Amino acid sequence: MIPARPVFLFALVVVLAACSGPQPSDGTLQLALTTAPNNLDPALVVDVAEGEICRLLFQGLVRYSVGGAVVGDLARSWDVETSGAGHVRYVFHLDGRMRFSNGRAVKASDVEFSFERVLAPGSRSSRRWVLDRIRGSDQFARGESESIAGLSTPDDSTVVIELDEPFHPFLSMLALPAAMIVPAEALTERPAGVQAQAGDGRFRTFGEHPVGSGPWRLVRWERGDFLTVEPNAYHPQPPNGVTGIRFRIIPEAFTRVAEFESGALDVLEIPPAELDRFLEDRRYRGRILSRAELRVYYIGLNNSRPPFDDARVRRALNMAVDTRRLIDVLTSGQAIRAQGAIPPGLAGHAERPGYPYDPESARRLLADAGYPDGFAMEMWQRGSPQGNRVLEAVQGYLSQVGIEVRLVRREWSAFKEAVSTGRVDAFFLDWFADYPNAENFIYPLFHSDNVGGGGNRSFFRDPAIDSLIAAAGRGADDEACHRMYAHIDSLVYAQAPWIYLYFPKSFRAVSETVTGYKLPLLYLGGDYSSVVKKTN
Repeated sequence: MIPARPVFLFALVVVLAACSGPQPSDGTLQLALTTAPNNLDPALVVDVAEGEICRLLFQGLVRYSVGGAVVGDLARSWDVETSGAGHVRYVFHLDGRMRFSNGRAVKASDVEFSFERVLAPGSRSSRRWVLDRIRGSDQFARGESESIAGLSTPDDSTVVIELDEPFHPFLSMLALPAAMIVPAEALTERPAGVQAQAGDGRFRTFGEHPVGSGPWRLVRWERGDFLTVEPNAYHPQPPNGVTGIRFRIIPEAFTRVAEFESGALDVLEIPPAELDRFLEDRRYRGRILSRAELRVYYIGLNNSRPPFDDARVRRALNMAVDTRRLIDVLTSGQAIRAQGAIPPGLAGHAERPGYPYDPESARRLLADAGYPDGFAMEMWQRGSPQGNRVLEAVQGYLSQVGIEVRLVRREWSAFKEAVSTGRVDAFFLDWFADYPNAENFIYPLFHSDNVGGGGNRSFFRDPAIDSLIAAAGRGADDEACHRMYAHIDSLVYAQAPWIYLYFPKSFRAVSETVTGYKLPLLYLGGDYSSVVKKTN
């Protein structure tokens, strides 16, 4: 419920009075993060906030555009060759203008060093999978080889990567943080201007004093409060529309709204509870951007335990929930019903007949499966207002077909451990795209290789589906791969491993002082090079 305006304005005054930290200059773009980054070493990045900052500080061979396309970054161009034996060879030609923020030119050897660092024995990176399809990476990771057989640098401006077999998403994955490039000397040297002090551990690791070749460089980091980046003067096309970007850590949605409406933030991700008010407010006409997210919300069903090991039961649960009504009420109609796992923003998404809201048919399916009187079950979630609203609605729908649902709320670590080990009946979760390819919504979520903590937390297993997923990944033709993923998505949907809910939309309000801001399809596609902020 939205508070009355006098209460909101009073709270706004209190919030602003409590603001801490130095205020930025007029030319600084002011943004908010909902969670605090812990580490800015791209090899160790594990969450959205860290990835969003690393995208500005570092470069990969390629990057994502605002629209999600794979475009050159350190590489100005590349060639792809396939041998008769099925090996795939990528030849990247580096842009010789690129320099790290310490002034040194980026060389092919830096790419080799950065990849070896992620794959090396004893590496602390949890993202080895980004690079582990490179030929010889396994032997290198086990310490059986001193180099990666499929990675070579014929000269300072050429990087050659070989795969044992085609893998359709590989090029896209090279834009992920784990494949971003770092200079070896910065891992041991204290950054210029940083004074060593007794007991001062702020700059003990590279993740706390990152040096990259991206268009921005980190100039200040107050943990739990804010980070400030400024243009990298050595970048061939440094941003010139703003003097810097200040990312403030503001977990509370109400506080972010208050800060935006007071002018202390330039861009606001509008919370669902405030969406109607913003859309109806004339002040924001023409200044609200929206885009369907590469994200799906679902209720996973534990396919490995009765009664959810019966597809009839799983289909019945889908037919018992009025998903369209749920979307209308809980998202003000601003979401897209999920009739599969692949979001509409990706090639491979296909429209298909969804499960109808049909409680009578749901009861018949339950009776056919041996549950004429229904059954009792638990449904787990991380504690969140959104999760509460969704699951309470689902609980009500399922009670109408004889299913008694007990809602269980746990903090994230306990929730994740229970779900990943298969100790729960059902759970509410969402899945973000790591990279903009349909494979990322198929292989991690439904291949038996990933049962449990790998992403397939519904414990869905189907050998025929596994074979199709593997074949789609080996495809070289984009259109053919997209058709295969759409077909796989349809086959999985028919088996109903989840209660399919919706693909959310993201809405952002932009300050009237800012022009050129674009809402990226993927969090790693943020680009502020064209943003201009008016100054007094």
